[in-house]
Amino acid sequence: MSVGELAVRAAAEAPVAGAEAEPESAPARSRAETRRRLVEAGTALFAERGLHGATSARIARRAGVASGTFYLHFRDKHALFHEIVFDAFEQLRQRQERAAAGHAPGSPAEQRAQLEDLVDFTEENRELIRVVFARGAESAAIAEELHERVALDIESRLSRLAAEGRAPAGLHPAAAAQARAATLIRVVAWWAAHPGRATREHIVSTLLHLDPGGLAPAGG
Repeated sequence: MSVGELAVRAAAEAPVAGAEAEPESAPARSRAETRRRLVEAGTALFAERGLHGATSARIARRAGVASGTFYLHFRDKHALFHEIVFDAFEQLRQRQERAAAGHAPGSPAEQRAQLEDLVDFTEENRELIRVVFARGAESAAIAEELHERVALDIESRLSRLAAEGRAPAGLHPAAAAQARAATLIRVVAWWAAHPGRATREHIVSTLLHLDPGGLAPAGG
């Protein structure tokens, strides 16, 4: 499922508090539908024009609503873009957890499964990835925030392994996480920009070779 599909689904489901929630009123349903259309339009325009070229007015026009309606849902186009990007990141995190299921933590099998899923995600969402990581882009702040979130996830995992005595001696979880996050993000952005540079198997194998056990648990 692509970022656009995920973001649209998330926008549509956002007003629902849970299975026990009361039936939505007609105005609430209308608001949710408008938000869904804005997310869908924004996702398409960001992919087509980049963050700079996709104005809030263009997004509203593509969604079929008045320009002022946009601001009832989002502060500005950057807020919409942030929501789309981090909804996608959360979906990727969930995919990575599913890919790791059944494998020993830090094992080569787990790493391969997660890298294969990351490559799948990249293939499905090349355009948005290009926008986020374009050099000198307006999205630089979002790219930096994304890097920090990825690094924090990796650091948390490595800290757990260290606490269990299953990380390499002398490994600093935070430093290792920064290095691993930078490598993963840069390779993904490089490949998304020009997919003909390498096959998907080249990407997976190369990332495995770059971490042939340095971040894996001892004996893993």
